Amino acid sequence: MNNRLYTIFSFFVCFVFIVSLTSAQETTPVTIERTKRNLQQEREKIFIQALQLTVSQAAVFHPIFVDFNREKRVLDDLLLSLFVKYGDNYQHLNEKVMGEFIKQSEAYERKELKVRKRYYKKLKKEISTELASQFYEVDDFVSTTLRINVLAGLPFTNSISKLVLN
Repeated sequence: MNNRLYTIFSFFVCFVFIVSLTSAQETTPVTIERTKRNLQQEREKIFIQALQLTVSQAAVFHPIFVDFNREKRVLDDLLLSLFVKYGDNYQHLNEKVMGEFIKQSEAYERKELKVRKRYYKKLKKEISTELASQFYEVDDFVSTTLRINVLAGLPFTNSISKLVLN
């Protein structure tokens, strides 16, 4: 297991690097697309290295992972657009903007957990509870790492103005 933790940690460093590069640059559609591609590639590498599948497990896992990764791409799009929107509106934060940000953030987290649970169940049924549990842990780690790094690149909420209705 120590080898798996080391592998996950090394890819964690890659994630930090990828996301920090993105947050250090001006956010453009090209930068965002490049970041999403890199995240997809790194996610796949992390799962392959961390799960250490046998040949027979890999044959069953791969098609399931392709579907999983497709769903995660949609979630990546949601997460990155959510934080880009926050960053773009940072100078003009108000109750409405922050209320919407929090509402969308919570919806994202519910969707992410739903996807993780669904693929846990598929892998449990198709391969084993042990592998499904490892998959769940790795996805939780990757998702948490991504979210932390995106958050670290954003300015902390400074002041939120109250909406004044005329």
